[in-house]
This record gives sequence, C-alpha cells and structure tokens, in this order.
Amino acid sequence: MGTIQLKTSIPGPKSRALVERQEAAVPRGLSHATPVYVARAEEAWIEDVDGNRFLDFAGGIGSINTGHRNPQVIRAIEAQLEAHLHTCAQVTPYENYVRVAERLNQITPGKFPKKTLLLNSGAEAVENAIKIARAHTGRAGVIAFEDAFHGRTLLTLGLTSKEIASRMNISPNTVKAFFRMVMTKMLVSTRSGIVGKIARMTPVG
Repeated sequence: MGTIQLKTSIPGPKSRALVERQEAAVPRGLSHATPVYVARAEEAWIEDVDGNRFLDFAGGIGSINTGHRNPQVIRAIEAQLEAHLHTCAQVTPYENYVRVAERLNQITPGKFPKKTLLLNSGAEAVENAIKIARAHTGRAGVIAFEDAFHGRTLLTLGLTSKEIASRMNISPNTVKAFFRMVMTKMLVSTRSGIVGKIARMTPVG
C-alpha cells in the first residue's frame, strides 16, 4: 500500500465538522491553507481525522525539516521534560539557551563576532531587527520589497505587501517604507553590499 491513502472525499466529514467548529470559535485571522485536520504524522506524511493520508510538503512552514516525530527530536524532548519546562529565559536562564545560541553563532557564515536572540515568531524577529537598526543608525525609515511578507503585527504589516493590508482594511503607519522594489534579477555581493539589476524603484504612495 502506498503512502498516500484517500478514504473519503477531501475534506472528509470529520474535517468539515471541525471547519464549522473553528469558524464558530476562532477569529478569521487564523486562516488555513488546507481544509483537512491532522490526527497524526510520521516522517513526511500526515494523516487527517478522516483517515486520509497525504505527503507533507509544508513541514510546519519549514520548521519540521527533520520530519515528523523524528526519533532524535523525540528523545531530546523527553529528556527536557524530565528536567524542566518553561521558566522564561529572561527570569531564570538555562544552559540550553546559551548552547543553541553558541551553535547558531558557530554555523552562521562570516568571520566576525556574532550573537543570537531566540524569539517566538518571524514577526517578533523583524520588529527587534528594526528596533536594533533604528537604535544603531538613528534613522526611522525601512526599505521593503514589493509583495514581501514580514508578519501580521501592526509594525510588520507596514513592511508587508500593501494588498494584504488593504484586504484587511488596515492602514499601518508605524513604519515609513520609503520604497517598494520590483526585481527581475538581483545580484548580491555580500562583501560590498551592492545590489544590482533592480528593475525599478518607485516611492510608496
């Protein structure tokens, strides 16, 4: 029997029932790309609540790059459960945080000192990056690419594609995004920071 198994129509009756429950209990801001609800997962496949099995090409949007329920990851989680759970590193820090930061600093390219800050989401990382850049440069403006996505917090919406903000009927004004760039081909020199072959650069209206 192959990995992909379809036992009902997609979505199945149990998934459709969960869609109705979610629409009644959860705000529309939490959208989902597929109308199937997962019951279990292993390696590169996901099985939904109706018993249908699919190949997973999303992997938690890139966060499950070792596969679902990887044995090494499970052992690490079990070992951590035996020690402690959340203590908040800002209140009572722990060695694992430091060890992860050291490892990320070690494998990040570039022969210069590095530091790592672990955050909850991409939007929080972008907001902290902007705060650091503003503190260092004294400048308020940010350049963002057209059609880019940086998050759904108020600040990151100011850097996100204008169409998304328009659909949400939100006009974020916490960031001055001076330019939007449409690029057909980009050549980047990490040494000099030169970006070449920008198709056009126009002021944001």
